[in-house]
Formats: sequence, C-alpha cells, structure tokens
Amino acid sequence: MFSVRHVVETFVRLVQAEIAPNAVLVPPDDVVEIPRLPSLLLHGPMLVENKPRRTMAKEIIKDTDALTYEERPYPRFYHLDFDFTATTVKEAELVDLVAKIVSFFAFHRELEVPPDGEKLNLTELTPMGGLARVNLTNLKQSSGKYRIEDCPVYSDVVETGGLIVTRIFEYEGPALDETRTHEPTD
Repeated sequence: MFSVRHVVETFVRLVQAEIAPNAVLVPPDDVVEIPRLPSLLLHGPMLVENKPRRTMAKEIIKDTDALTYEERPYPRFYHLDFDFTATTVKEAELVDLVAKIVSFFAFHRELEVPPDGEKLNLTELTPMGGLARVNLTNLKQSSGKYRIEDCPVYSDVVETGGLIVTRIFEYEGPALDETRTHEPTD
C-alpha cells in the first residue's frame, strides 16, 4: 500500500528525470516566482474521486503463512490532476519543452509506484497549449492538464484476526450422530 504523497513524489521524480530536472510541484492556483528559465511547474494535485468505483465492500487480505487476515473498507479511488505550465524565453525553447512533455505522456502510459511496482495510468486531459493561463510577462508559456488515474486511498480502520485452521462439523439426526474434523490441505 502507498499514500497519495508517495504517488505524487514518484511522479515528480519521474518528470524531473525525463522532462526537466528543475520541474517544481506547486499548490493549485498558487502564485509562484520562477527562479530559472526554462521552467516547468506542476500545479496540483487536484483530487477528483472516481465515484463509480466506490463500494461498500470490504477488502480482505489473507496471510496464509502466518494464518492471519486483515479486513478494511475497500479503498476509495481518486484521480490526481496536474496542470503543467512550461515557461521559456524563446518560442523555439518552448516548442522543444512542449515536445518533451507530449512525448513523455505518449510513451509513459503508466506510473510504476515502488516498492510493490503497482501501476497507475497516466492520461492527458488537455494537451499542452490547451489551457488558457494569464501571462503578465514577456515570457513564452504553454499549459496542459494531465492525470494520474485511480490512486487508492485506504482507511486507517483495520480489523485483524486468525484464519480457521481446523474445521469440525457435527452431524446430528435420527439415524446420524457423527463428528468429522477436516484438516487444511495444501
């Protein structure tokens, strides 16, 4: 299991490694001063619940080696939305940076979250240049919206217990009075 923070940190590290080493995560709608150009700002995450996946079911995880189980409410799934803002001095630099971002999402369809290697889908909601942003500078900017899909958020309420090892059945009736013990089979 992992947290939203763990997923976001993994995502930001991947963006820094593949697109721009100086990419910075900032809160949504926050005013930010850009220290160096070219720059890439990731505004987010903005959480959007995937309501069709909500369920009242319980998630049960068995550990047969320890003969225990954990039961918790099934996780809720949230999409993590990010606005990407690329800023450069020249148009040619902007085109190159936008091309890197587009290529990144074209070829990275999934985000692998360590340590278990669980994968979450990456999708493009609005391509670069598709978002209108206020630009009060002489710098060149382009913005787009991207998403990490179905990040699970787990409850802290966990019930633990032991698994049944030996089953004893008692059969009673007018012609039957018998007890059978069923041992587990591998």
